[in-house]
Amino acid sequence: MKNKNQVAFLIILVAVAAATLLFVILPPILYGTAQETKTAAPEQIVQQFYDWYVSYQGNPLVDKAYQGNESLSPAFIAHLDDFTRNGEWRVDPVLCAQDVPNAVTAHPAQVSGERASVEVTTSFTGHRLMVELAKAGDAWTIDHVACSR
Repeated sequence: MKNKNQVAFLIILVAVAAATLLFVILPPILYGTAQETKTAAPEQIVQQFYDWYVSYQGNPLVDKAYQGNESLSPAFIAHLDDFTRNGEWRVDPVLCAQDVPNAVTAHPAQVSGERASVEVTTSFTGHRLMVELAKAGDAWTIDHVACSR
């Protein structure tokens, strides 16, 4: 009887291992993962960045919190570093404003090859800015913010 229980246990163990191989391990190898990454559209990158920026507790420029943000190009991070170096500025170069708006809206992007422009409006009446992005590999990164005059 003891041998029958051991054989039955081994059969179950082999069946579980085979099922795991067939249904869990093998499909991603053969067909790729089901969670293929899709490149976010430029306006999505801009909206996500500005949502983070305006909801940041504190000042992301003073805290240099922008430095670790993957939505920004290395060149734009370097620009912000240069801008904040002396600590005396009148207008936030990311918001193009002195105050933080309640809401920011990124509009559909205008894409031309490896560059894109996204118009951004804020909750301030008539306030708009243009955010420029560059494609870095498969991802869009914010490369410049042009304040309206």
